[in-house]
Amino acid sequence: MYERLKRLYVAGKLSDAGLSNAVIKGWITESQRKEIIAAKKKR
Repeated sequence: MYERLKRLYVAGKLSDAGLSNAVIKGWITESQRKEIIAAKKKR
């Protein structure tokens, strides 16, 4: 699930709120959410 959410977020198809919801649902951890956000900033 991590890789899928990361791909969607970097492509702009998933919002910050969507990532937060994924954490709430237990799909990813908070640290993974931060990694995904950092990955987008690097691009």
